[in-house]
Parts: sequence; C-alpha cells; structure tokens
Amino acid sequence: MLSPEEFDRLRESLEKSLHAKIKARRIRAIFVNSALHWQPPMWVRVGEYGEHLEKEAPAEKVIAILESISFLVCTETRGTEESPPYFFAREDVRRVVEE
Repeated sequence: MLSPEEFDRLRESLEKSLHAKIKARRIRAIFVNSALHWQPPMWVRVGEYGEHLEKEAPAEKVIAILESISFLVCTETRGTEESPPYFFAREDVRRVVEE
C-alpha cells in the first residue's frame, strides 16, 4: 500500500498525464461487473493481485485505486509514467470500499 505522500504524488502525476481531475479519496476495493462479456464479475483490492484487469493481461499487484470520470486501477507496472492505469467505467463499478 502507498503512503499518503506516495498516493498524492501518484494522483498528481495521473492528473497531469490524463488531463483529468482525480478525487483525493483513498479507495481500498471496487466490485466490478463489467459489460464486457469476457470479463467476469470481480473484486479488485489494493495489495492483492488482480486478474482479468484487461483481456489477456497477466495478474498484477494492485497498488492504488483512484476515482475520476472512471475508476483507475494502478499496478506495479500500470499507472506509472510509462503506461496508463487500467480503466473501469463508472457504470461497471457496483461497489466501492474506502480506506
């Protein structure tokens, strides 16, 4: 899990790169029931490995979940300056658990 300072740096970095406002609230988990037929209903939790985050993507450890126009899931390799986070549409996220 990210420290408050690391979380704020990640949020600010994503705001700049995505040109979108990102809420400051810290999210612990989201339940996703996607409209995409290949993607099963799933819990995505910070600190755990997420599977099916994207079609044919390997399981990756989730380091942060942020909220903007959609939900942004950051892993050890996605959501950094090199690559964008995983995006989940607001209408696909059925439940949000805050820290």
